[in-house]
Order: sequence, then structure tokens, then C-alpha cells
Amino acid sequence: MEGLMKSMLDKLPPWAYQIFAVVIAAGMIFYFVKTLYINKKLSDMIADVMRRDDRMQDIQLRMDELRGGQIIHEHTAQQTLSALRDVKPFMDALNDIRAIADPYAVLTEASFLLQRMLDILAVDMKLKAGGHHRCGIWLHADQMLTLRFASAGFPKHYVGERQLHVDRSVAGRSYRKQAIVQIADVTKDEDWERNTDSKSPYQALMCLPLGTYGVLTIDGLEPFHDSGRAIGEIYASLSTGIIAEYIAAYRRWSQTDHGSTSFGTYGVM
Repeated sequence: MEGLMKSMLDKLPPWAYQIFAVVIAAGMIFYFVKTLYINKKLSDMIADVMRRDDRMQDIQLRMDELRGGQIIHEHTAQQTLSALRDVKPFMDALNDIRAIADPYAVLTEASFLLQRMLDILAVDMKLKAGGHHRCGIWLHADQMLTLRFASAGFPKHYVGERQLHVDRSVAGRSYRKQAIVQIADVTKDEDWERNTDSKSPYQALMCLPLGTYGVLTIDGLEPFHDSGRAIGEIYASLSTGIIAEYIAAYRRWSQTDHGSTSFGTYGVM
């Protein structure tokens, strides 16, 4: 067979070899072009799949964001409703205090009510699991704000002892301007001064003025949402009313035979 093929090739004219070469070259070129085309189609298919995958990832991320936003909205709605339910008994208690004739009884009930409010407010400010807050009422006297009532989270010895200067503190700024101050990271505020005795993990701070009486402060581990601000305003307004009743009762009580002016500006607080 090989001999037959060799004899046939020997009988071919020279130009036949040129034709064979051209045909072979054309075949190789065709094969090369076809290979490139197939590779390009394959690359386009892979790129299209990847683009679709990216779009799917973008859609998934967007859906996760929307789902997260929905969860936050649900939590804020539940938080607000819970706070409103908690505030109602305090409003009723304030009205009961206003009906009490005995000034000393008013002093006792008002003090008890303020303490209970701070404890409940610290719970109402919690938006999600892991959240933790502490609340305090600071009363003004002689350019100083003194912590008079505090929820859990404050050291016990702070009550009646811990003071903030009106001109050199965030709470003081809220008092001076009679405006709500809400800060995500209080350590970055120009009026914040580090307390070397404190190892507090709280960074977020909200200060709500209580008229001329003082300031309500709320410390949090994370920045506050709008619902938290609204809840704080409700409690601040209620606290202002209770303190007003307390001071009026103290003035009446100090005029009686049992009264004394030795308790300072805000009496037995």
C-alpha cells in the first residue's frame, strides 16, 4: 500500500504539491479561526453567566437590605408601642400625685415614681437583642448638674455625688441651649471629658432638657433610632412634670413645723 501511494505521488506534477500545501494551509487556518470562534463563544457564555451571577448577588444583597430594614421597622414599631403602654401608668401616677394633699407623701411618691420611670425607660430604649442602656436625671444647682436618680448601669456611689459642669459637659450644653443633644459617639464630642474612674462601655448619648430643673441622659452601646428619640422626649416631658410637683411639695413641706431647708435646692432628692 505504501508503495502504491509513493508511486502515485511520484507521478504527480510539481504544481499539485503547491495545491496540496494551499489546501492544508487553508484547512489549518479554518481550524484556527473556528477554534478562536468557539473559544470566544465559550468566553462570552462564561462572562454572561458571571454577569448573571453578579446580578443575582446584587439582587440578593438588595433583598437582604430590604429584609433588614423591614425587621428594624418592625422592631421600632414594637418598641414604640411597648413604651406607650409603659408610659400610661406613669401618667396616671402623676395625676394621683397631684391629688395628694400631704407634701411629704408627694415627696416620697414622686421620688419613687422617678426611679421606676428610669428603670423602665432603660428597658424601653432597647431595640434589639444585646442592647443595653442606662438613664439618669441630673438636677441643676450652682452651675453644676448632679446625678440624683439613676437606673442600673451607674455605680451606686454616683447618685448624689457625680457632677457635671454646665459649661464643660454634653449634658450641660443640652441644659444651656434647652435642646436635645443626640450623639452616636460621645468620645468624639468636644464637650466630652473622660472620667478616669469610669470603665463605661457606652458610646451613644442622648441628653434631653428638663426645663430649668436639669437634664435626662440616656447612654447606649449603639446609636439611637428615631423611635428612641421620641420615647426619650415622652419620658423627659413626664419627668419634668413629676419634678415640678416634687419641688412645689417640698416648698410646702419646708414651711411646716416638720420642714427643713437643710436638704439643698431640691430637698430630699
